[in-house]
Amino acid sequence: MSDYRNFRMSIIDHLEELRKRIIISALALAVGASVCFIFKGYLLAFLVKPLHGKQLITLAPAESFMTAFKVSVYAGVLMASPVIMYQIWAFVAPGLKTKEKRAIFFAAFFTTLLFLGGVAFCWWMVLPRGLDFLLNYQSDFFHQQVQASKYFSFVTLFMLGFGIIFELPAFILTLARLGIVNSRQLARNRRWAILAGAVISAALTPSNDWFSMLAMGIPFILLYEISIHLSRLVQRSKKQKPDIAEEGPEGEAAG
Repeated sequence: MSDYRNFRMSIIDHLEELRKRIIISALALAVGASVCFIFKGYLLAFLVKPLHGKQLITLAPAESFMTAFKVSVYAGVLMASPVIMYQIWAFVAPGLKTKEKRAIFFAAFFTTLLFLGGVAFCWWMVLPRGLDFLLNYQSDFFHQQVQASKYFSFVTLFMLGFGIIFELPAFILTLARLGIVNSRQLARNRRWAILAGAVISAALTPSNDWFSMLAMGIPFILLYEISIHLSRLVQRSKKQKPDIAEEGPEGEAAG
């Protein structure tokens, strides 16, 4: 009965901790979205720069408001991403050993950094060229009119998708540091990674056109290859370090 009570209390504690992390993440998202909505004029003006003056159209009375609201929420996710990433890792960390905690906090920092790097890469390198290709494709036959809601959904979801894709090295390196995967396993499963990249790219690209999927799928494969080499370096560094007794979750030596 005592073991059952302890197990029940442990479950309740974990649920309470999860509720706390979700509330903090939701508050961070709400604050980020509110700030972005207040400054929505600047945000929208920034996001239409790749159109080079091309006018957007709306097809419904509420479309302008709902589009501005959705863009503010997407931008709020971007602003709140460091807090959300930290809350995810902080929820996992208490039950880990000291070595595992170091790997988790390493991942929390680099996933945030890589997420923002992926968004920046998409904005500066991929999006301008992609929009130029898509909006001018067969311009002799088609007169492109861009609907506001679809344009902003495409741009924001495309950037968020690149942010998620760029987190791949941090995720794989964390698994390598924890000893869950190694470079040989990653290299052996390369073909499955390519398939996964194609599926993920198809799922994350808002328009599902071949150009967008290639633009996201190619970086995924390159990042996977980079992760294999980085995992090999992690393995070498682990072999060079002497075995030291690890501490448990409460700071006691693991026995």
